[in-house]
Amino acid sequence: MSEKKKVKINGFVFTDEAEAEQAKKEAHGIHYVEERADMHHPETVLEIYNKMVKQELFETAVGFTYLKELQEYLIQNPSINNSDILPISVTHPVLEESLRKKLRISAKNRASEKKASKKTDGYRKKYEITLFISVILAVSVIGMFIVASTSDSPTIINYENKLIDKYAAWEQELDEREAALKEREQTVEEP
Repeated sequence: MSEKKKVKINGFVFTDEAEAEQAKKEAHGIHYVEERADMHHPETVLEIYNKMVKQELFETAVGFTYLKELQEYLIQNPSINNSDILPISVTHPVLEESLRKKLRISAKNRASEKKASKKTDGYRKKYEITLFISVILAVSVIGMFIVASTSDSPTIINYENKLIDKYAAWEQELDEREAALKEREQTVEEP
């Protein structure tokens, strides 16, 4: 029996290549957020945290650990109402896929023990269940794309642009006020 390759990411060891790749993506995303977001303001941290939780961006221990650190920071901050902090929904796709494989294997073993006429019925039921699950998953994916494309709220990808636009609007407002103030000063000095 061959030993699985181990990949270490942010202090966690992954033996599943797909999960390790997902953990790398999550670590990169965390680094991206911390570079571009102002994490010194609790309100900004709360907004980013809640969006990440709602969008269920993380699937590995790397992402969940980061969310937990943000959650602890927000809970300890007296300026944040704890009821505004969303709980972290934990799912584990690798474990779920492993369980699905075991269920498929046990279903195949039971089907092979039945008579030939019952095998056809067993496969048909499996086909119907798989088809039903596939349709539900396809509808869910299409729904997620529709929600993502029609949503005006900033995501982790366009959050930087939203912040830049906000600061640009403030700067423009300050410039207009400054120009109005200079104009008033000139009219006061002229008499």
